[in-house]
Order: sequence, then structure tokens, then C-alpha cells
Amino acid sequence: MLTTSSLHVRNVSVKELWELDVLGITDPLLNENTKENFELTDFKNKMKILPDGRYEVKLPWKCNSENLPSNKELTWKRHLRMMNKLRNGKFFEDYKSVFRQWEDLNIIERVPEVELNNECHYLPHRPVIKLGSATTKIRPVFDASAREKGKPSLNDCLYKGVNLIELIPDILDRFRIYPVGIVADIEKAFLMLSVAPKDRDYLRFFSPCNGKQLVYRHCRVVFGVSSSPYLLNASIMHLLENCNSECKEVALKLKSSFYVDNCVTGVFSADEIEIFIEKTKLIMSEGCFNLRIFESNVASKSVDKHSGENFYFGYHLGLG
Repeated sequence: MLTTSSLHVRNVSVKELWELDVLGITDPLLNENTKENFELTDFKNKMKILPDGRYEVKLPWKCNSENLPSNKELTWKRHLRMMNKLRNGKFFEDYKSVFRQWEDLNIIERVPEVELNNECHYLPHRPVIKLGSATTKIRPVFDASAREKGKPSLNDCLYKGVNLIELIPDILDRFRIYPVGIVADIEKAFLMLSVAPKDRDYLRFFSPCNGKQLVYRHCRVVFGVSSSPYLLNASIMHLLENCNSECKEVALKLKSSFYVDNCVTGVFSADEIEIFIEKTKLIMSEGCFNLRIFESNVASKSVDKHSGENFYFGYHLGLG
């Protein structure tokens, strides 16, 4: 580490070493990627709240979407390879059932025949299998960085927004303040955000089936698109800033406790746990977010003591 550091700073003056930005450490709000013409104010102007409270967002284009190729041939070839591998295993039917569930929940929709030739972009996908997972054992992951030779990918054409990784040290420092630690996560967080209809054709994909080109498109934000974490974070921040006055204090605490879909926070006594969780779930449900799997270092009706990967992460880095 000392060798690496010395190589990095050997041409930097002593005075400059006291400036954190020289070492690549900057305030998230002042980071260069927030100056990509896709700031929070821009998000607020483009987002929409649907009648059920769900947030509808637009993809943050940094160039004209007409420059984006369809990727259809590339995606179909990768789809066939993926299907050949999957059919030889035992998870083929499980993988197909995920897409059926998504269609039933209006997370995805089949592209009508009359719209198949519209301007579009296709995303390859593959299954990620977690045998030891307590929640989702198999999930599709979409590759928005896939590109044809000499042409841009979807991720190349989108702003990423704020670098959320920089939030982690502050979140863990605040977590250490509380004698009673509480962690939770949002169920299928990205899938709770609706995508504006005009952007959905750039999120097309082939449904897993036997040899047919069944074309679907996403109606919700996609895990694998570079801007998705920022869109989720901005939606959560907007929700917390505009919650009713009765829960303002809890909302203020939550604003500094979220990293993407993970909530890492705490309270000062075991007596506060139940009320805090009740208010937290109520606030998040107003935006159609289901905050769940509450875990803590203190036993309670609403939490499991020392159980699960989420609390292991928070407890050992924060309280441990």
C-alpha cells in the first residue's frame, strides 16, 4: 500500500496532499459525474408519480437515441448460446417462470406485432443462480454494455449520475452511533420503478423459449443499466423529502441511511424498534417500495437477531 501510494503522490506537493480531491476523494454532490447534465433537479423535472404512488422515470440520455443500434443480431446469437447451456441444466423451467411472473405483474410486456419494426435496442440476458439465497434463487441479469463492433452500447449512451459508492463510509459511520443497529432492503427495488413508455423499446429482449423469437420489453427499470442505481436513489430521496409531516423525523434519518436498495441505520433503544420499523415501512410503501427483512443485534417481534447476510455486513463493519 505504501509503495502504491508513493507512486501515486510522488509528483504532488505537500500542500496539495491536504486536499482530499487530489487523492480522488470528493463529496458525492461535487463529483464530476454530477456535472453530466443529469442532476437531481433534472431528474425532478422528468420524473412522474403515477396514481398508485409509483415513480415513473425517463432514461437519462446523453446523446441522441438514434445513434444506438438495435443490437438484434448480436443479442439473438447470445440468446441462443445461453438457451443451449440452460436447457442442459435443471433451472430452465425456473428461469422461464421468472419471466412469466414478471409478465403477470406488468414488469415486462410483449411487443405488439405492429411495433416490432420500430426504432429499438435489444439487451442480452443470462441467469444468475444463488443456491444459498433465502429470497431469489435465480434471477435474470441484463447486459446493457453489450455492443456491436464500432458502435455504442446502451450504457455508453446514458449518464450514470452520482457515484453512490462514495456514500458508504458516511453511512457506516452513522450506523456506529446507534447501540441498536437495524438493516433492511427493498424487495425487487429496481422493478418498482416504472420506465416512461417512450423509452421502453430501448429495453427489449428475447424471452426464454424453444427456438422462437418472442420479443418483450421492460416496463420497469432494469438491473444492469448503468443509470439504474442513480434513478432508484433519486426516487427514494424524492419520496423521503416529500413524506407527510408526521414521519418527517424518520424520513430525515432514512435519507442518510440508504445505499441503493439497502437501508443501514439504527435506534438508541430496543423500545424504539417497533415504532421505527412501522413508520419506515409506511413511508416507503407510499412509493410502492416494500422495505423488508429487518434484522438487528437486538431481538424484537419485527426483526431477527444476528441473522442474514445483510446484518452480517452492517454489524461487522459498523458495530462489530
